[in-house]
Amino acid sequence: MHERMKDALWAPEKYIRAPGSCSSNVALALANLGGKVAFMGKIGDDDYGQALLLHLNESRVQTRSVRIDSKRVTAISQMKIGKRGGLRMTCVKPCAEDSLLKSEINIDVLKEAKMFYFNTFSLLDKKMRSTALQAIKISKKLGSLIFYDVNLPLPLWQSGEETKMFIQQAWDLADVIEVTTQELEFLCGIEPFENFDTKNNDKSKFPHYAPEVLAPLWHENLKLLFVTNGTSKIHYYTKEHDGAVLGMEDAPVTPFSCDMSAAGDGIVAALMRKLTIQPNLITDKGYLEHAIKYAINCGVTDQWLQARIRGFPPKEEMEGDIVPDTNGIMSITEKQYRTLVPVSSTI
Repeated sequence: MHERMKDALWAPEKYIRAPGSCSSNVALALANLGGKVAFMGKIGDDDYGQALLLHLNESRVQTRSVRIDSKRVTAISQMKIGKRGGLRMTCVKPCAEDSLLKSEINIDVLKEAKMFYFNTFSLLDKKMRSTALQAIKISKKLGSLIFYDVNLPLPLWQSGEETKMFIQQAWDLADVIEVTTQELEFLCGIEPFENFDTKNNDKSKFPHYAPEVLAPLWHENLKLLFVTNGTSKIHYYTKEHDGAVLGMEDAPVTPFSCDMSAAGDGIVAALMRKLTIQPNLITDKGYLEHAIKYAINCGVTDQWLQARIRGFPPKEEMEGDIVPDTNGIMSITEKQYRTLVPVSSTI
């Protein structure tokens, strides 16, 4: 993150800290929905680690399972949006994040958990992969549901077959799996839909694949598979049922960013919240559709919260009347944005 919004869009002068990761963001979203959440991992004994620890604690995420490493630095990523809109990112390696040992797994926390969440980022480093799989196996023995949010990192998008082999062990341990449509098509070798566009909410844009298409990915212990299209449409598959719930997609909700991660984190957290409230209904068709509608609403809400913070972009005919803020960003109110005739020109 950058010190000013203008820096994020042009040449940054300074960077600012924005504590979080794909896993911790889901934990924060789940805590905001009233869930009892504990985060497991490792940070360095530095300012970055302390900032993340404080952020989690202030957001009601338990950190009893977070280990502090005095010899390694906290994992950080420096991100810069170039003039052409491309994202450039550098990561600090090696780091404390990848050095959590099997002996450092907090068994007491796992005993309290109804569900264990993880994603593919936990499997990239060889040592961390071993620890993550051990924690998953312990949780499973203790009776927890295992939720795998696939969330494929960029290096794993080269070969569908190689990626399936890489994630196979974790995949086979999961009770619930969430993949995006793009990840599903990649893993199944399906030609992507030519006109895929999240701004177009027509049903034909989001095909519901027959269970037979997903058969190569299914395993005997899998109870539930979600296939998501952001907030536009979420598909579900169980051994007995399959279906989809049509949602909504509103292009202006994040006007200064095309990043859909906030909606994705909110959707996953909401699904987890509903599944842990009534785990006995995890394969019930009616309850699943109810849970998915709730998740879509949460995803849309998270998108709107971004818009509330960042504002709305002025229309072309209004730009001359808008005074930029201290960061050089021109924004208008929601009412102005959604008014067909510019407010400044009305009588």
